[in-house]
Amino acid sequence: MNQSPVAEAQLKTNFSHWIQNSEANTKLQQGETAYLVLEDAFRSIAARIFLIRHAKHNLDLQYYIWADDFIGNLMLSELLQAADRGVKVRLLIDDQNGRQLDPQFRALMQHPNIQIKLYNPYKFRTLRVFDYLFRAAKINRRMHNKLIIADGSIAVTGGRNISGEYFDASQSFQFTDTDVLFLGQVLDQANHNFIAFWNHQLSAPIQDYIDSGAPQDLVQLRTDFEIYAQNNKQTEHKVEEEHEALVDQIKNSQLYWAQANFLADSPDKTLDRVNEEQLLYTQLINKMGKPQQELDLISAYFVPTKSGLDFLSQLPHNNVKVRVVTNAYVANDVALVHAFYQKYRYDLLKSGVKLYEFKPYIERNDRTWYEVMTGNVIPAKVKSKSSLHTKLINIDDKVFIGSFNFDPRSAFLNTEVGLLIQSDQLQEKISTSLDQSLAKIAYELQLNPQGEIIWLEHQHNGDVIEYTVDPGSTWFQRFIMHSVSYLPIEWMM
Repeated sequence: MNQSPVAEAQLKTNFSHWIQNSEANTKLQQGETAYLVLEDAFRSIAARIFLIRHAKHNLDLQYYIWADDFIGNLMLSELLQAADRGVKVRLLIDDQNGRQLDPQFRALMQHPNIQIKLYNPYKFRTLRVFDYLFRAAKINRRMHNKLIIADGSIAVTGGRNISGEYFDASQSFQFTDTDVLFLGQVLDQANHNFIAFWNHQLSAPIQDYIDSGAPQDLVQLRTDFEIYAQNNKQTEHKVEEEHEALVDQIKNSQLYWAQANFLADSPDKTLDRVNEEQLLYTQLINKMGKPQQELDLISAYFVPTKSGLDFLSQLPHNNVKVRVVTNAYVANDVALVHAFYQKYRYDLLKSGVKLYEFKPYIERNDRTWYEVMTGNVIPAKVKSKSSLHTKLINIDDKVFIGSFNFDPRSAFLNTEVGLLIQSDQLQEKISTSLDQSLAKIAYELQLNPQGEIIWLEHQHNGDVIEYTVDPGSTWFQRFIMHSVSYLPIEWMM
């Protein structure tokens, strides 16, 4: 893809700012991408803040969910400070997010350097039930993208929305997720895609849907953010720590390098105006190719459908090692999705696919960064309710990290984005990590001699607990799950 003049100028200006190493500059000129996988929750929020604080010209953000909580307001506060420095901020939020941020938006829209748009807005934003009744086909398609770009030259994408549970900062529930920071000429692809969404007919200025407010609203928001900062000085110190670590890593070129592609759906997908070749799902298949040695698929919501079952089932017969990791029933925050996934478990296992289901609790003997920095206590000192939210595909020498779940909704309804990295080193790292951690974090599914599904829970002392039904589920839940799976709504999952 040819670079736009604006993007090309930004790359020339900003790469010298971020990268001060001749070898790194050579790699950038050769079209390689510098990247850093962000598995740690705090490193991931610090990376976003790092982008915001170092932006000199513009910040482009698009998100599916942005909560009115600790993390959400931290990010808004940072964006406001960037705008005060003269940085142009464009924020695109899917209207599925609801009206929770309307007061903040009413204030921020007073700032000359901040523009906010809603994607695919609800017509009846107060009484949304009317949209579901009369506009269901239109509002069922959402922008599931997660992306922040600074100065058109460095970005973070992945599975995390802007909300406490994605960054180990929720009072009761945590998502396990993965993001990736990246920079290089691949950013041109990300910039073009963001502009396509920003200028699309479904992106509406926030002024069209909420009152414009008054200048004093912005004054009050500044005061609220200042009070917030005073109450969270410890968190600020932690942000600074991670911030400096990232600065050193990037400036000293302590990043990983590989050929990469930014893959994304067109916003026309929301209008059902794209052909199959334009779908991210198809792009992914074409770019990754057919697995020859191994396939690791990590998906929070996994509904393979009949075609996906056929594809995955034939791989073990061709000596391809296949592992699928998704949520157990009690770890899944969308039980309806699990109802349709469970229909395929037996056939997948019978074909030789290895299945693992993420446990509903993650063991942690130490306090999270959020508890340490704020003094707030997440209930259950040793265990925290958790759910897998990572979306990652690992095929031979290629790894995809993004917002795409392996289900019909991601494939055909919602728009998605992600980074495809061609790297033996990253692939081996992920494969080895799964080898070492799956027994600790997930139930292993197998077929017993009678051909029945069993769940194995591996204990630290070497013991194995065997379950004959979904661990933690009740008879009634399993009855409902099986009953629902017969409804003709799999295409919506």
